[in-house]
Amino acid sequence: MTRDTIDSVLRALRRVNLQGSFFGQTVAIRFGLSESDIETLEALIDMGASTAGRLSELTGLTSGAVTRVIDRLEQAGFVRRVPDPTDRRRVIVEAIPEKVAAVQATLNRVGSASADEIGRYTDAQLALITDFLTRMEQITRDEAATLRENPGGGAGAADAEVAGSEHSAPLGGLTSAKLHIRSGLSSLRLRDGADPRELYRAAFEGATPQVRLRDGRVLVQYRGLPFDWRKRTATFGLNQAIPWTIEVVGGIQKVEADLRAVDVRRFDLTGGIERMQLELGRPQGEVAIRVVGGAKTIRVERPRGIAARVRVVGGNGGVTIDGQRLDQTGGPSMLETPSWGKSKDRIALDVVGGSKSIEIVDRP
Repeated sequence: MTRDTIDSVLRALRRVNLQGSFFGQTVAIRFGLSESDIETLEALIDMGASTAGRLSELTGLTSGAVTRVIDRLEQAGFVRRVPDPTDRRRVIVEAIPEKVAAVQATLNRVGSASADEIGRYTDAQLALITDFLTRMEQITRDEAATLRENPGGGAGAADAEVAGSEHSAPLGGLTSAKLHIRSGLSSLRLRDGADPRELYRAAFEGATPQVRLRDGRVLVQYRGLPFDWRKRTATFGLNQAIPWTIEVVGGIQKVEADLRAVDVRRFDLTGGIERMQLELGRPQGEVAIRVVGGAKTIRVERPRGIAARVRVVGGNGGVTIDGQRLDQTGGPSMLETPSWGKSKDRIALDVVGGSKSIEIVDRP
Protein backbone atom coordinates (compact mmCIF):
# COMPACT_ATOMS: atom_id res chain seq x y z
CA MET A 1 0.00 0.00 0.00
CA THR A 2 1.45 3.39 -1.03
CA ARG A 3 1.54 6.57 1.04
CA ASP A 4 -0.62 8.26 -1.62
CA THR A 5 -3.34 5.65 -1.10
CA ILE A 6 -3.28 6.11 2.68
CA ASP A 7 -3.40 9.91 2.33
CA SER A 8 -6.32 9.65 -0.08
CA VAL A 9 -8.33 7.56 2.41
CA LEU A 10 -7.53 9.94 5.29
CA ARG A 11 -8.54 12.98 3.22
CA ALA A 12 -11.84 11.32 2.34
CA LEU A 13 -12.43 10.51 6.01
CA ARG A 14 -11.74 14.14 7.00
CA ARG A 15 -14.20 15.34 4.38
CA VAL A 16 -16.89 13.01 5.76
CA ASN A 17 -16.20 14.25 9.29
CA LEU A 18 -16.36 17.87 8.13
CA GLN A 19 -19.69 17.38 6.35
CA GLY A 20 -21.01 15.56 9.41
CA SER A 21 -20.09 18.59 11.51
CA PHE A 22 -21.89 20.91 9.07
CA PHE A 23 -24.95 18.64 9.15
CA GLY A 24 -24.94 18.69 12.95
CA GLN A 25 -24.74 22.50 12.96
CA THR A 26 -27.71 22.69 10.59
CA VAL A 27 -29.80 20.32 12.73
CA ALA A 28 -28.89 22.35 15.82
CA ILE A 29 -30.06 25.57 14.19
CA ARG A 30 -33.35 23.96 13.09
CA PHE A 31 -34.22 22.96 16.67
CA GLY A 32 -32.87 26.08 18.36
CA LEU A 33 -29.98 24.21 20.01
CA SER A 34 -26.20 24.48 19.98
CA GLU A 35 -23.91 22.00 18.24
CA SER A 36 -22.80 20.67 21.64
CA ASP A 37 -26.45 20.17 22.61
CA ILE A 38 -27.09 18.10 19.49
CA GLU A 39 -23.92 16.02 19.97
CA THR A 40 -24.92 15.23 23.55
CA LEU A 41 -28.50 14.47 22.59
CA GLU A 42 -27.32 12.19 19.78
CA ALA A 43 -25.11 10.30 22.27
CA LEU A 44 -28.12 9.75 24.55
CA ILE A 45 -30.28 8.60 21.64
CA ASP A 46 -27.55 6.20 20.51
CA MET A 47 -26.63 4.59 23.85
CA GLY A 48 -29.57 5.33 26.14
CA ALA A 49 -29.54 6.91 29.60
CA SER A 50 -26.13 7.91 30.90
CA THR A 51 -24.34 9.74 33.67
CA ALA A 52 -22.96 13.22 33.11
CA GLY A 53 -19.45 11.80 33.54
CA ARG A 54 -19.93 9.31 30.71
CA LEU A 55 -21.32 12.06 28.46
CA SER A 56 -18.23 14.13 29.22
CA GLU A 57 -16.01 11.25 28.07
CA LEU A 58 -18.00 10.72 24.87
CA THR A 59 -18.29 14.35 23.80
CA GLY A 60 -14.90 15.60 24.99
CA LEU A 61 -16.58 18.41 26.95
CA THR A 62 -15.54 19.35 30.46
CA SER A 63 -17.79 18.33 33.34
CA GLY A 64 -18.92 21.95 33.75
CA ALA A 65 -19.73 22.29 30.06
CA VAL A 66 -21.69 19.01 30.08
CA THR A 67 -23.69 20.20 33.09
CA ARG A 68 -24.63 23.38 31.21
CA VAL A 69 -25.61 21.35 28.12
CA ILE A 70 -27.82 19.06 30.23
CA ASP A 71 -29.40 22.10 31.89
CA ARG A 72 -30.28 23.58 28.49
CA LEU A 73 -31.65 20.30 27.14
CA GLU A 74 -33.70 19.77 30.29
CA GLN A 75 -35.13 23.28 30.14
CA ALA A 76 -36.05 22.71 26.49
CA GLY A 77 -37.80 19.44 27.42
CA PHE A 78 -35.51 17.05 25.52
CA VAL A 79 -34.05 15.21 28.55
CA ARG A 80 -34.68 14.67 32.24
CA ARG A 81 -32.57 13.76 35.24
CA VAL A 82 -33.73 10.64 37.08
CA PRO A 83 -32.29 8.38 39.83
CA ASP A 84 -30.12 5.53 38.56
CA PRO A 85 -32.23 2.35 39.08
CA THR A 86 -29.05 0.40 39.92
CA ASP A 87 -27.77 2.97 42.42
CA ARG A 88 -30.29 5.54 43.58
CA ARG A 89 -27.53 7.71 45.00
CA ARG A 90 -26.55 8.55 41.43
CA VAL A 91 -28.41 10.61 38.86
CA ILE A 92 -28.57 9.68 35.20
CA VAL A 93 -29.79 11.63 32.19
CA GLU A 94 -32.31 10.13 29.78
CA ALA A 95 -33.87 11.42 26.57
CA ILE A 96 -37.63 11.98 26.50
CA PRO A 97 -38.76 9.83 23.54
CA GLU A 98 -41.74 11.88 22.38
CA LYS A 99 -39.67 15.07 22.46
CA VAL A 100 -36.58 13.75 20.68
CA ALA A 101 -38.52 11.91 17.95
CA ALA A 102 -38.33 14.84 15.53
CA VAL A 103 -34.61 15.34 16.25
CA GLN A 104 -33.93 11.65 15.74
CA ALA A 105 -35.88 11.60 12.48
CA THR A 106 -33.83 14.54 11.19
CA LEU A 107 -30.54 12.94 12.24
CA ASN A 108 -31.61 9.70 10.54
CA ARG A 109 -31.90 11.44 7.17
CA VAL A 110 -28.25 10.73 6.42
CA GLY A 111 -28.70 7.06 7.30
CA SER A 112 -31.76 6.74 5.08
CA ALA A 113 -30.04 8.47 2.19
CA SER A 114 -27.00 6.18 2.64
CA ALA A 115 -28.92 2.90 2.57
CA ASP A 116 -28.69 2.46 -1.20
CA GLU A 117 -24.93 3.12 -1.15
CA ILE A 118 -24.40 0.64 1.68
CA GLY A 119 -26.39 -1.97 -0.27
CA ARG A 120 -23.72 -1.97 -2.99
CA TYR A 121 -21.25 -3.74 -0.69
CA THR A 122 -21.10 -7.38 0.40
CA ASP A 123 -21.40 -8.41 4.04
CA ALA A 124 -17.68 -9.14 4.13
CA GLN A 125 -16.83 -5.70 2.74
CA LEU A 126 -19.17 -4.00 5.21
CA ALA A 127 -17.56 -5.91 8.09
CA LEU A 128 -14.17 -4.61 6.94
CA ILE A 129 -15.48 -1.04 6.65
CA THR A 130 -17.07 -1.26 10.10
CA ASP A 131 -13.84 -2.55 11.59
CA PHE A 132 -11.88 0.32 10.00
CA LEU A 133 -14.32 3.00 11.17
CA THR A 134 -14.40 1.56 14.70
CA ARG A 135 -10.61 1.67 14.87
CA MET A 136 -10.54 5.24 13.52
CA GLU A 137 -13.12 6.26 16.11
CA GLN A 138 -10.83 5.04 18.90
CA ILE A 139 -7.75 6.70 17.37
CA THR A 140 -9.61 10.00 17.07
CA ARG A 141 -10.88 9.77 20.66
CA ASP A 142 -7.37 8.99 21.96
CA GLU A 143 -5.79 11.88 20.03
CA ALA A 144 -8.46 14.31 21.23
CA ALA A 145 -7.81 13.21 24.83
CA THR A 146 -4.07 13.73 24.33
CA LEU A 147 -4.61 17.27 23.04
CA ARG A 148 -6.91 18.12 25.96
CA GLU A 149 -4.34 16.84 28.46
CA ASN A 150 -1.40 18.58 26.75
CA PRO A 151 -2.79 21.57 24.80
CA GLY A 152 0.52 23.37 24.44
CA GLY A 153 2.94 20.63 23.51
CA GLY A 154 3.76 17.96 21.00
CA ALA A 155 4.32 17.92 17.27
CA GLY A 156 0.67 18.61 16.58
CA ALA A 157 0.88 21.95 18.36
CA ALA A 158 3.97 22.93 16.41
CA ASP A 159 2.31 21.99 13.15
CA ALA A 160 -0.77 24.03 14.03
CA GLU A 161 1.35 27.14 14.48
CA VAL A 162 2.60 27.07 10.91
CA ALA A 163 -0.19 25.44 8.92
CA GLY A 164 -3.05 27.52 7.51
CA SER A 165 -6.62 26.24 7.57
CA GLU A 166 -10.17 27.09 6.55
CA HIS A 167 -13.46 26.77 8.36
CA SER A 168 -17.08 27.48 7.38
CA ALA A 169 -20.65 26.79 8.43
CA PRO A 170 -24.02 26.80 6.66
CA LEU A 171 -26.49 29.65 7.16
CA GLY A 172 -29.35 27.30 7.99
CA GLY A 173 -32.36 29.15 9.39
CA LEU A 174 -30.43 31.88 11.20
CA THR A 175 -31.80 35.42 11.02
CA SER A 176 -28.92 37.11 12.88
CA ALA A 177 -25.43 36.20 14.07
CA LYS A 178 -22.58 37.24 16.33
CA LEU A 179 -18.86 36.80 15.66
CA HIS A 180 -16.99 36.57 18.98
CA ILE A 181 -13.18 36.34 18.86
CA ARG A 182 -11.01 35.84 21.92
CA SER A 183 -7.96 37.31 20.36
CA GLY A 184 -4.57 35.77 20.04
CA LEU A 185 -4.37 37.57 16.72
CA SER A 186 -2.06 40.04 15.09
CA SER A 187 -4.43 40.86 12.27
CA LEU A 188 -8.15 40.43 11.58
CA ARG A 189 -9.65 40.92 8.12
CA LEU A 190 -13.41 41.06 7.58
CA ARG A 191 -15.37 41.15 4.32
CA ASP A 192 -18.64 40.02 2.77
CA GLY A 193 -19.04 36.31 2.10
CA ALA A 194 -19.15 34.99 -1.45
CA ASP A 195 -21.60 32.09 -0.94
CA PRO A 196 -25.11 33.07 0.28
CA ARG A 197 -25.60 29.52 1.63
CA GLU A 198 -22.75 29.95 4.12
CA LEU A 199 -23.03 31.77 7.44
CA TYR A 200 -19.31 32.49 7.27
CA ARG A 201 -16.07 31.26 5.79
CA ALA A 202 -12.80 31.78 7.64
CA ALA A 203 -9.15 31.32 6.71
CA PHE A 204 -6.40 31.24 9.34
CA GLU A 205 -2.67 31.82 8.99
CA GLY A 206 -0.44 30.71 11.84
CA ALA A 207 -2.11 28.92 14.73
CA THR A 208 -5.55 27.46 14.08
CA PRO A 209 -8.11 28.37 16.75
CA GLN A 210 -11.08 26.39 17.97
CA VAL A 211 -14.20 27.57 16.12
CA ARG A 212 -17.68 26.67 17.35
CA LEU A 213 -21.17 27.67 16.27
CA ARG A 214 -23.66 27.94 19.12
CA ASP A 215 -27.09 29.52 18.85
CA GLY A 216 -26.02 31.85 16.05
CA ARG A 217 -22.76 32.78 17.78
CA VAL A 218 -19.51 32.03 15.97
CA LEU A 219 -17.03 31.53 18.82
CA VAL A 220 -13.32 31.73 17.95
CA GLN A 221 -10.90 30.80 20.72
CA TYR A 222 -7.11 30.65 20.51
CA ARG A 223 -5.42 28.35 23.00
CA GLY A 224 -2.37 29.03 25.14
CA LEU A 225 0.10 31.91 24.98
CA PRO A 226 2.41 31.19 22.02
CA PHE A 227 5.41 33.45 21.47
CA ASP A 228 4.73 34.00 17.76
CA TRP A 229 1.26 35.58 18.12
CA ARG A 230 2.35 38.30 15.68
CA LYS A 231 2.16 35.75 12.86
CA ARG A 232 -1.52 35.00 13.46
CA THR A 233 -4.02 36.31 10.92
CA ALA A 234 -7.71 35.51 10.49
CA THR A 235 -9.91 36.40 7.50
CA PHE A 236 -13.71 36.09 7.77
CA GLY A 237 -16.29 36.36 5.00
CA LEU A 238 -19.69 37.11 6.59
CA ASN A 239 -23.12 36.39 5.14
CA GLN A 240 -24.70 39.52 3.64
CA ALA A 241 -28.35 38.59 4.26
CA ILE A 242 -28.46 38.83 8.08
CA PRO A 243 -27.43 41.43 10.69
CA TRP A 244 -24.14 40.88 12.54
CA THR A 245 -22.65 41.82 15.90
CA ILE A 246 -18.84 41.61 16.05
CA GLU A 247 -16.85 41.36 19.27
CA VAL A 248 -13.08 41.05 19.70
CA VAL A 249 -11.76 40.49 23.21
CA GLY A 250 -8.10 40.57 24.27
CA GLY A 251 -6.53 43.26 22.11
CA ILE A 252 -5.23 43.12 18.56
CA GLN A 253 -2.69 44.88 16.39
CA LYS A 254 -4.69 45.52 13.22
CA VAL A 255 -8.28 45.26 11.95
CA GLU A 256 -9.09 45.80 8.26
CA ALA A 257 -12.80 45.43 7.54
CA ASP A 258 -14.57 45.97 4.23
CA LEU A 259 -18.16 45.63 5.44
CA ARG A 260 -19.90 47.73 2.82
CA ALA A 261 -22.16 44.81 1.87
CA VAL A 262 -22.56 43.41 5.41
CA ASP A 263 -25.32 44.51 7.78
CA VAL A 264 -23.24 45.34 10.87
CA ARG A 265 -25.23 46.48 13.91
CA ARG A 266 -22.45 46.63 16.50
CA PHE A 267 -18.65 46.29 16.70
CA ASP A 268 -16.99 45.97 20.13
CA LEU A 269 -13.24 45.68 20.66
CA THR A 270 -11.80 45.26 24.16
CA GLY A 271 -8.08 45.29 24.98
CA GLY A 272 -6.81 48.02 22.67
CA ILE A 273 -5.68 48.19 19.05
CA GLU A 274 -2.89 49.72 16.97
CA ARG A 275 -4.78 50.36 13.75
CA MET A 276 -8.44 49.94 12.79
CA GLN A 277 -9.81 50.62 9.33
CA LEU A 278 -13.55 50.07 8.74
CA GLU A 279 -15.53 50.49 5.55
CA LEU A 280 -19.23 50.47 6.39
CA GLY A 281 -22.40 50.31 4.33
CA ARG A 282 -25.58 52.28 4.90
CA PRO A 283 -26.61 51.66 8.52
CA GLN A 284 -29.93 50.24 9.66
CA GLY A 285 -30.52 52.31 12.79
CA GLU A 286 -27.55 53.26 14.95
CA VAL A 287 -24.34 51.30 14.39
CA ALA A 288 -22.34 51.32 17.63
CA ILE A 289 -18.55 50.94 17.46
CA ARG A 290 -16.87 50.73 20.85
CA VAL A 291 -13.13 50.41 21.51
CA VAL A 292 -12.02 49.87 25.12
CA GLY A 293 -8.32 49.92 25.96
CA GLY A 294 -7.24 52.70 23.64
CA ALA A 295 -6.34 52.94 19.97
CA LYS A 296 -3.48 54.41 17.99
CA THR A 297 -5.33 55.13 14.75
CA ILE A 298 -8.93 54.57 13.66
CA ARG A 299 -10.34 55.36 10.23
CA VAL A 300 -14.00 54.80 9.34
CA GLU A 301 -15.38 55.22 5.82
CA ARG A 302 -19.16 55.38 5.34
CA PRO A 303 -21.65 56.37 2.62
CA ARG A 304 -21.95 60.08 1.94
CA GLY A 305 -24.30 61.99 4.21
CA ILE A 306 -24.52 59.46 7.05
CA ALA A 307 -24.53 61.13 10.48
CA ALA A 308 -21.65 60.28 12.81
CA ARG A 309 -20.42 61.00 16.32
CA VAL A 310 -17.11 60.34 18.07
CA ARG A 311 -16.61 60.31 21.84
CA VAL A 312 -13.18 59.76 23.40
CA VAL A 313 -12.41 59.19 27.08
CA GLY A 314 -8.77 59.30 28.15
CA GLY A 315 -7.38 61.95 25.83
CA ASN A 316 -7.00 62.15 22.07
CA GLY A 317 -4.44 63.40 19.60
CA GLY A 318 -7.06 64.64 17.14
CA VAL A 319 -10.51 63.74 15.81
CA THR A 320 -11.74 64.56 12.30
CA ILE A 321 -15.20 64.06 10.77
CA ASP A 322 -15.61 65.22 7.16
CA GLY A 323 -13.12 68.05 7.64
CA GLN A 324 -14.42 69.10 11.07
CA ARG A 325 -11.54 68.78 13.50
CA LEU A 326 -11.28 68.50 17.24
CA ASP A 327 -7.69 69.13 18.29
CA GLN A 328 -5.75 67.34 20.98
CA THR A 329 -7.40 67.22 24.39
CA GLY A 330 -6.43 65.60 27.67
CA GLY A 331 -9.89 64.69 28.94
CA PRO A 332 -13.22 63.49 27.53
CA SER A 333 -14.08 64.91 24.11
CA MET A 334 -16.84 64.62 21.53
CA LEU A 335 -17.38 65.61 17.91
CA GLU A 336 -20.51 65.01 15.82
CA THR A 337 -21.95 65.93 12.42
CA PRO A 338 -24.67 68.62 12.28
CA SER A 339 -27.33 66.02 11.38
CA TRP A 340 -26.54 63.72 14.32
CA GLY A 341 -29.46 64.65 16.55
CA LYS A 342 -32.16 64.20 13.91
CA SER A 343 -30.81 61.07 12.21
CA LYS A 344 -31.93 57.53 13.04
CA ASP A 345 -29.49 55.80 10.70
CA ARG A 346 -26.09 56.85 12.04
CA ILE A 347 -22.67 55.73 13.27
CA ALA A 348 -21.55 56.15 16.89
CA LEU A 349 -17.85 55.59 17.72
CA ASP A 350 -16.79 55.49 21.38
CA VAL A 351 -13.15 55.07 22.44
CA VAL A 352 -12.22 54.48 26.07
CA GLY A 353 -8.52 54.68 26.90
CA GLY A 354 -7.46 57.44 24.53
CA SER A 355 -6.38 57.62 20.90
CA LYS A 356 -3.74 59.24 18.72
CA SER A 357 -5.84 59.79 15.60
CA ILE A 358 -9.48 59.19 14.66
CA GLU A 359 -10.97 59.99 11.27
CA ILE A 360 -14.47 59.45 9.89
CA VAL A 361 -14.88 60.27 6.20
CA ASP A 362 -17.31 59.89 3.31
CA ARG A 363 -16.34 57.02 1.08
CA PRO A 364 -14.66 58.26 -2.12
